[in-house]
Formats: sequence, C-alpha cells, structure tokens
Amino acid sequence: MVVDVSVMFILIQTIAVFLILLVIAFAVPTLNPLLYVAIFLFYLLYVLSTIVFPFGRTFSTIFEALPDPFAKLLIGSAILFYVSELIAEHISDAGYGSLASLTHFIVKIFILTLWISQTTRLIEILSTLITK
Repeated sequence: MVVDVSVMFILIQTIAVFLILLVIAFAVPTLNPLLYVAIFLFYLLYVLSTIVFPFGRTFSTIFEALPDPFAKLLIGSAILFYVSELIAEHISDAGYGSLASLTHFIVKIFILTLWISQTTRLIEILSTLITK
C-alpha cells in the first residue's frame, strides 16, 4: 500500500510540475526553454532517486541467485539506457538532434565497456569448449 501512495504522490507532483511549466510558458515565454530544462533535470533526478533506484535495488535482490555481476549489470544497463533515451529525446526536441544521437551513442559505448570483462570470460569459455 505504501508503494501505491508514493506512486500517486509522484503522479500528483508530475501534474503540478506540468501546471508550473504552463504558467511559466505564458508568464515568461523567453525563459521557458531554460526553465523547462532545469525543471526536467531536477524532476528526473527526483524520480530516479525516489522510484527507479529503489526499484533497481529491490529487483536486484530478486535475482541474487544469478552469478554476482550479471543481475547488477543487466539492471544497471537497462536504467542507463532508459535515462539516456530520455535525455537524448529531450535534447532532440530542443533542436539538437545530432548532439542527442551522440550522447546516446556514448552511453551505449559505456554500457558495452561495463560488459567487456564478462564478455571476455564468455569468449574464453566458448573458445576452450570449441578447441576441445
């Protein structure tokens, strides 16, 4: 029941942020893009710290039976990819599509570097199996 109350609270806060953005759009139209980006980033940080990270910790405890780094790497990669997608879409909507695709590409490369040690172990195991 606590989760339902907190989710409803986040939804009400989302509506409040949307109404604030509408007021800003009509009151100060020249500062609207700057204030929109600032509110988006603060709200994204708030949602990540109150919902996404606790969900990731809970989800990783479910998969404790898996070998140690795999569950954490999967959950971390999914969260990084989704946050990167959100920010890239936000940058693209602002009119900087090439910068958005570049940042999304950088995060994809970062996710691949997180998996390099596990991938090299898997390749070594497969190569020993193939050679025998």
